[in-house]
Amino acid sequence: MTEAQMASAGALDLWGGGLARHCAAKLAQSISATGLVMDRSWFGQIVRPAAGSVLASPAASFAQGEPDYFFHWVRDSAAVMEAVRILARAERTDGAWIARFNAFVRFSLNLRQIDGRRFLDTTDFRAKTEPYFQQFLRRDEEIAAVKGSRVAGDVRYNADGTLDFILWNRPQHDGPAHRALVAMGFEEQGLVQDGEARRSLSELIDYDLSYTAENAGLPCYDIWEEESAQHYYTVLVQLAALEKGAARAERAGAGDLGRRLRLKAAGLRELLEGFWSQSLGAYRSRLPGPGGESPKALDFAVILGVVHAGLESGPHSVLDERVQQTFAKLEALFAAEYAINRGRGQGIMFGRYKGDSYANGGAYYFSTFGAAEFYYRLAQADPGRREAFIEKGDAILSRVRDFVPASGDLSEQFDQTAGQQTSAKDLSWSYACFITAWHARKLALGQGGEA
Repeated sequence: MTEAQMASAGALDLWGGGLARHCAAKLAQSISATGLVMDRSWFGQIVRPAAGSVLASPAASFAQGEPDYFFHWVRDSAAVMEAVRILARAERTDGAWIARFNAFVRFSLNLRQIDGRRFLDTTDFRAKTEPYFQQFLRRDEEIAAVKGSRVAGDVRYNADGTLDFILWNRPQHDGPAHRALVAMGFEEQGLVQDGEARRSLSELIDYDLSYTAENAGLPCYDIWEEESAQHYYTVLVQLAALEKGAARAERAGAGDLGRRLRLKAAGLRELLEGFWSQSLGAYRSRLPGPGGESPKALDFAVILGVVHAGLESGPHSVLDERVQQTFAKLEALFAAEYAINRGRGQGIMFGRYKGDSYANGGAYYFSTFGAAEFYYRLAQADPGRREAFIEKGDAILSRVRDFVPASGDLSEQFDQTAGQQTSAKDLSWSYACFITAWHARKLALGQGGEA
């Protein structure tokens, strides 16, 4: 390594370490944010977050173009808890991160009590909603169906643990699978010591694995909550959860359960083979429908699925040559699409897919950090090319520094032309994704497991 490279790496270490600490502080403000209040007067609603809830964004007021993310999403909360797992392993004294996770487990279990029929009988939400906003209310039949096992697929909830009666694209089957993966990570690493908390954790894992097995491979809305189909991301995290759950059951002597989960997982492995597109030279993000290949077929959700599933080797891991080809296709796509990437060989900023029109369709922090994490995981998995992959990951983080304000505060997107932040402010997923990427970098550098 040259002196210039060493100086650059040292500057990145200093910046990244500071940003990781800032991200952790921001996550702490979004978990169990019981002191905040959301006044949705247009829906006649006051929301005070409950202990254990995870706000996708704690922002309770919005400028034009900024969305309301003051909700607890299953998917986003799982991503946050993966960062919490890293922080919990690093903490030395008060156990604050474990306490947050234990509260999250209790909150997640309590969501099972939601019953749409009871909600309709006891809540006069339509009369309290202003006339213009009536069009955004869910139908009674849809609300009444939210009960029992259907609750886990309801995607998002009010942060006080009540049913969300606002229209949204449901169901989505990825969240419980991702949450199960993260929860099993806590369990395997022995991070939860209290006996009652361990029992609650096991109960949540069983609940999520049951939901995942029941809905394995079924069509649902994607992680962008835009289109119903069979999605690579969803199927892959379901596969990883079921295989990990099967191994867990076998260790516990529950052979029959382990076999059932493995049978479901085997079906998903077969299904995933159909996502490879020879014409695209990539894993497509969703299986084609009656209209043929989706214009969103090349989608960064595929790479996020690989990162979140965390398979160690073989198909659909970072070592899968087809996955690496898919990543290269996405890298070329965003290099050409975004003005902020033009003329750059390395250090590409990533979005979701070509033609994205949500907010300003810009680069996403969690996609860009996810790309860096992908390279750092490759560095760990392929020691022969370790330095080259670390260099590629570092190039991404070195470049994204230009689009992170001095405060360290992260929104959902940053503009693809000018780089200014857009969409939701203080996105918890953005903060969590930097922590997991930075942790992967430290592991790739052989610096241990601390955050």
